[in-house]
Amino acid sequence: MRVTPGMTAENALYNLQKGRSSIDTLQEQVSSGFNINRPSDDPLSARQLLDLQEQIAAGEQYSSNITKADLLLDVTSTALTSMSGLLQQVKKIAGDMVSGTQDPTTVSGAVTNLTQLKSQLIDMGNTRLGDQYVFAGFKNTPPFDTLGNFSGTDDVVNVEIAPGSNVPTGVSGGKLLLGGTPPAAVGSGATAGTSPVNILGTIDALITAIGANDKAGIADGVKNAAAAAQQVSTAISDVAGRQVRLDNMKTMIANNQNTLKNIYGDIQNVDYAKIGVLLSQKTTAFNAALSATAKLSQLSLLDYMR
Repeated sequence: MRVTPGMTAENALYNLQKGRSSIDTLQEQVSSGFNINRPSDDPLSARQLLDLQEQIAAGEQYSSNITKADLLLDVTSTALTSMSGLLQQVKKIAGDMVSGTQDPTTVSGAVTNLTQLKSQLIDMGNTRLGDQYVFAGFKNTPPFDTLGNFSGTDDVVNVEIAPGSNVPTGVSGGKLLLGGTPPAAVGSGATAGTSPVNILGTIDALITAIGANDKAGIADGVKNAAAAAQQVSTAISDVAGRQVRLDNMKTMIANNQNTLKNIYGDIQNVDYAKIGVLLSQKTTAFNAALSATAKLSQLSLLDYMR
């Protein structure tokens, strides 16, 4: 097969275009800072980058969920700690009254204090963060009225912190303060030693027993107050356990995010030192090819007739 001048020219032009394209690609990488600026640059790596972006975005969402959940649990823990302090006062009052020999002034003072403590417990039961009541379940209204009747749900809001892994962000106010009993039963105390305890009902029963100088009722109140305090302490421990789980997951996600971002950077981020050397080499080669092509294009039929 004879190689004609036209074929030589076309081949030279093809090589020049290929060299120019390589230089343009390198210059685009230098300008953008990215190795891959469009899927066609490297389809396999582009797909890997998309997968990495999805994983990084999911990790950021889980981190955000954990931050919100941790804040809600902080508020819940603070409220529970306050409740625990209030119940310690209830226990002390019940213990002071257990002898049943106090004068009317002392009795009246005890009843007043217990009534105030119950109101404060109800206030704690209506604790909220923004428009979310931490003891109301899925309701966004105060779960307790002034009498202690519960209108929330026993469900708690779960937050997803990993695929298929959820953490409750609150505590059921009905189960905590009423022992899961219906609102109509709020005035009745729990039997000593049973669980769960109707905490608000226990205080009401204790107030009634103290007012009636019912020694047996006051003694039951002392036991129930101790059980109520333990019930709140258990809730505090449960919330603390969830917070530890959140902290551990947050650390794991942060480590995974760093790994994913490093892998993404290794694939996508330009190594300027390497690109600089390649660009210099490609530019030198292109200029040499351009010069050689220019010289070839100057040849005519007379050059072959000498």
